[in-house]
Amino acid sequence: MPQYVLHDLVSTTGDLAALPMTVVRLLDLLKDQTCAADKVVQVLDQDGAMTANVLKLSNSAFYGVRGTVGSTRQALVLLGNRAVLTLAFATGMVPVMRRNLVGYGIDRDRYWEHSLTSAMAAGVAMDRLGDPERACEAFTAGLVHDIGMLALDAHLAANRMKLVPAFPLFNVSERERETLGFDHCDAGALLAGNWGFPSALARAIEFHHRPWQAPGDVDLAAAVMVGDMVAQMASDRLEPDAWPEALEYLASRGVAADHLRELAMSVTLAPEETLARATRAPGTPCPPSIPAPVS
Repeated sequence: MPQYVLHDLVSTTGDLAALPMTVVRLLDLLKDQTCAADKVVQVLDQDGAMTANVLKLSNSAFYGVRGTVGSTRQALVLLGNRAVLTLAFATGMVPVMRRNLVGYGIDRDRYWEHSLTSAMAAGVAMDRLGDPERACEAFTAGLVHDIGMLALDAHLAANRMKLVPAFPLFNVSERERETLGFDHCDAGALLAGNWGFPSALARAIEFHHRPWQAPGDVDLAAAVMVGDMVAQMASDRLEPDAWPEALEYLASRGVAADHLRELAMSVTLAPEETLARATRAPGTPCPPSIPAPVS
């Protein structure tokens, strides 16, 4: 199918055509590596529901500040700007992403769970990939890595098309290409561009199944691939050898099968701890209850 058809399909996806204004403003702040705390406060304090959710997450015992965060400014001081922005963005994306994918046979809880688990694992994986400063960026990329499925599902549903269920459930690229001529990675990269995502996030979305082909920076796409694999391992009890090509590549990057198993156990048994571990500012010690990474 010609590229312009994909472009038109992604550009006419109804309520996906634009993001909520608060999320758009958060995106602008996420692009600014040195954004001032006052700008974050100004955005969050205009959205009471988002602020409440961010404060609830910030007061988790696993950030080490339980019951002490009473305002956005306190959260910024104790957790750091990037962590608060990342949590706020995730909160803002819930109404956008938590929806049924009729054409894929995936309900909204499963889709959101997969996205959030992928985000946590991707954020933690950045440390193993040697770039812990980008953990929050990897968390964000992991959260939105399958947004292309949202765009393609609108087309599938409108045309009463359904993709034959696959196992693992989220390994659908081949079937999408057979049916449509492109896959959710292509659609996701275009949708990310339409939404104004940073180019690094768009590339991670496009290449999260094949980071070795990503132009330039490959770490973000590699972390997202880890997140995607770990989420499916956790939900479907898969072993890493379900993805032999990806496993070989990750081993060359220092991420062995045992690291993937450790992460799958962490997101399954200790999701709140893993969320804190994925979004905590580098250098901040983890509480003792968080499982130590495999060395």
